[in-house]
Amino acid sequence: MEAIALDRAQENKVFARYKRDREVQYREIIGRCADFEAEIAKRWPINKFTCAECEKDGTDLKRLQSWLDKIRKFNFYGGTQAEEAAARLKACEGILDIYAQQVFEAHGENQ
Repeated sequence: MEAIALDRAQENKVFARYKRDREVQYREIIGRCADFEAEIAKRWPINKFTCAECEKDGTDLKRLQSWLDKIRKFNFYGGTQAEEAAARLKACEGILDIYAQQVFEAHGENQ
């Protein structure tokens, strides 16, 4: 769909709103990544290394990745938090890898 703004001020308002909406979405991804990290971090002190938790975490991470991909497809005008969201998601992948390794070790699957 193509639209023509009534004037430059109107066009700037549309662009600003569009960018603001993407920023809200990126901040939400960043928040969900923090929640993801915190959830896994709670398990270390109590030695909760289960396959079910690991599988659930993998599913949650795939949802976050899919959501970030969707946001990127609609990020036509740039977003200041796009890189941070991608970096946080990448960190979550690393944390899940470490957790999965602990799960395998706890169940003797790496011996």
